[in-house]
Amino acid sequence: MDRTKILFVCSQNKWRSLTAEKICEKISGYSARSAGTEKGARIRVTEGLLGWADLIFVMEKKHSDRLRSKFPDSIKGKKVICLQIPDNYRYMEPELVEILQAKLGLYMEMPDNEINFMQRVLEPEVMDSWEEAIEYDSMDFTEVNAAFAKSAAALGPVFGNVLDAGTGTARIPIALTQLRPEWKLTCIDLSANMLKVGAQNVEKARVRSQINLELIDAKAMPYPDNSFDMVISNSIIHHLPDPLPFLREVRRVLKPNGAIFLRDLLRPETREIRDNLVELYAADCNSHQKQLFSDSLQAAFTLDEIETMVESARLEGLRIYESSDRHWTAERVWM
Repeated sequence: MDRTKILFVCSQNKWRSLTAEKICEKISGYSARSAGTEKGARIRVTEGLLGWADLIFVMEKKHSDRLRSKFPDSIKGKKVICLQIPDNYRYMEPELVEILQAKLGLYMEMPDNEINFMQRVLEPEVMDSWEEAIEYDSMDFTEVNAAFAKSAAALGPVFGNVLDAGTGTARIPIALTQLRPEWKLTCIDLSANMLKVGAQNVEKARVRSQINLELIDAKAMPYPDNSFDMVISNSIIHHLPDPLPFLREVRRVLKPNGAIFLRDLLRPETREIRDNLVELYAADCNSHQKQLFSDSLQAAFTLDEIETMVESARLEGLRIYESSDRHWTAERVWM
């Protein structure tokens, strides 16, 4: 059976139309794409896309007006439906998903059992109790941290000033001192107790000359523009309600030729996948540690969301990819 081809259109193709495409891409009987009408859109509307579509949904009347003005021949005879959804929502925001499901349900079959994407649920931005810091530090991330350090060392310069944002208990910078003894590492976190545990770890590893720990908010750093040769961060993004201020700060404090290495968790599509990942990777952990991992997975972002935020922050030249069944990575080599 031929699929009904649907095109969703908004202004920039970053929030509304992209969310609609995501919602519909796994519904049987439909093939969905999305685009934007404005210059600088993630994917811009073309005659080819309009010709491909059987059905076109626009978010506001101005979008249908723009299509009729610019592509009169391409939409001739096409059904164009205005959903009347203002530009008040972020990508995959639960309220936007709910509105789209309700409005699209008037025009197409949308079985409930096929629209079951797990929505993002925030966890605390800062783990600041002494007990949480100790428990976090006791979890065995040795293999993951070593892989992160090896990849970061390969991307960065031989000599340089490196910023580690959201350093936690400083396990990764300690590993990096063994691989890059010429690096000077500025390691920041918003948790005083995490940094206290980190200071103990740094002292024990005898690398105080290379590592400077600072209580700093990564969303509003005090450093001058172009301060660092490289910025690294492991698992800070999913703690932030809105990561854009942090990503813009990364762009500001990094030298134009600087390297970037960011890694974090991916939000699974369903709770079942989330629970399977917890059992697979935290089977030997206690119940509280399992819950922390589960909460972190649900607070994480999808790859599409990360790509959109990186583009909005105007961080250029990054390779963004799914680096494991539970991680995404964004990287740029030092030039």
